[in-house]
Amino acid sequence: MKNSKPFDLNRREFMKTTGYIGLSAVIGGSVLGMTNPAWAAKKSIIVGMTQEPVNFNPLLYVNSGTEEVPEACMFDALWDMNHLGEFIPNLATKVPTLENGGISSDGKLWKVELKKGIKWHDGAPFTAKDVEFTYQTIINPKVAIRSRSGFDLISDFKIIDDYNFEISLAKPFVPFAWAWQKMHIVPHHILSKVADINTAAFNMKPVGTGPYTLTKRVAGSHMIYKRNENYHRGTPAIETIVHKFVPDQTVAYTQYKTGEIDVFGLHGIPPERLAEAKTLANRDTLITPTPWVEFVYFNCGKPQFKEKIVRQALYLAIDKEKWRKDIYYGVPPGTLSYLHPTHWAYNHKLKDRGFNLKKAAEMLDGAGWKLGSDGIRAKNGVKMKFTMSTTAGAKAREQAEAMIQADWKKIGVVMEIKNMPASVVWGEYTTKSQFDTLMVGWEPTVGMDPDYTARCHSKQIPVKHGVGSNYVQYENPELDKLLEEGVLISDMAKRKEVYDRIQEILYEDVPFAPILAYVFIYGKKSSVKGYEINPYVTDITWNIQDWNWG
Repeated sequence: MKNSKPFDLNRREFMKTTGYIGLSAVIGGSVLGMTNPAWAAKKSIIVGMTQEPVNFNPLLYVNSGTEEVPEACMFDALWDMNHLGEFIPNLATKVPTLENGGISSDGKLWKVELKKGIKWHDGAPFTAKDVEFTYQTIINPKVAIRSRSGFDLISDFKIIDDYNFEISLAKPFVPFAWAWQKMHIVPHHILSKVADINTAAFNMKPVGTGPYTLTKRVAGSHMIYKRNENYHRGTPAIETIVHKFVPDQTVAYTQYKTGEIDVFGLHGIPPERLAEAKTLANRDTLITPTPWVEFVYFNCGKPQFKEKIVRQALYLAIDKEKWRKDIYYGVPPGTLSYLHPTHWAYNHKLKDRGFNLKKAAEMLDGAGWKLGSDGIRAKNGVKMKFTMSTTAGAKAREQAEAMIQADWKKIGVVMEIKNMPASVVWGEYTTKSQFDTLMVGWEPTVGMDPDYTARCHSKQIPVKHGVGSNYVQYENPELDKLLEEGVLISDMAKRKEVYDRIQEILYEDVPFAPILAYVFIYGKKSSVKGYEINPYVTDITWNIQDWNWG
């Protein structure tokens, strides 16, 4: 496998959207050090986030955008993806390829050599046994793993010695390198001794091999990390990293503006404040394409959403362009797929049906959902009344909810808003499919490969099978077959044909309604150096060991 760029952004657009924007203006005096005395110092960097992680076991995370930020600080994978779209070694000495002999000619045998001398944060040695245990945990049906894509094809895992192992696949799996890039390695010497990994104390008190260790967590407020002095990729320049949680995005932006936050991460600068952010002195505004797509999820297990014509009608009654232009100020592009429109596998033949309340109402009428005397549609005793949820404090999403609510009401659909803290939304409310509809941002499930098995294969419904992230409980036999075929095809043109069809089916069935492709507007103090925009990952801290105060 050659170093490739699977998320191949148009160069002109990439340069336009990812360049550092020079900023100049004057702001008031910084309050840094007055409100955060314990950790506001040049030896520290404070990262502002609007969402708080649910747990810190990298194999169990739910909302990757939230969980991956701290996990990138604490854990390592065998290899990473850099900002140029290249796989780079991490725990492994090199990334296996056909050219270097790491992958057999038939693609079924992978040979991996690990770096020597790496230690876990508690001093225990890192070995191939840890990688084997991570694999065994991923395929363990009793563990609530986000995705087993690729790992379920492993027919044999053979440890050669402490630093070498071989993986045999039952059949080639094209995104296998991506599968491992998405999985941080966990410690055998700790987790092999627990009765239930799902509820292990480790999940809140993690031990990794990464550049930082978690030393303090104040729920609802912040987390503090100390650098790993013996980190195998070099001692990080910054002694302390703080993740500060500010659920209200506008409040978080104010703290960034006044200096209380050094790097404004998830979910970034509110779009309505972009113009102002560009005028702030000593700040860099970083407009960052991401692999995420914003969706409205329809829980197909709920009676209102079992029929695809209902989901089609509700999608037609969402004004996607108004959402994108008025709420996000036209910054992110629209999308009709789970893929970013610049992705190589994106199906550009999909035709936007637009926004049409009259047509949506006609479709609901034709499907037997008739208006009642109370103005609410009903069928077979079930009212077209339900909730929509997202994370509380996300202003743009709250605006979008209000817009949808008003438009759906016009066609006899009553949607009540039920927003909650991120820790609640991304807990069992999502993983056990308790929601009616959900406003959510997701990325492809196996890195930047177009494989979407974990999100929509019928065997990936966690409330039925205990694995996967098909939280909408969607089932389609044709789609299942195509997903299974797609990961086996190495010919890119033939692969694209399969994924084109997958996208057509999903667009027709609408288990989730794609709205726009995320563009995060991050911000940082200009004196923070080493920060690299990376459109191939969702964790802004992917190279945190390189950050420094210039």
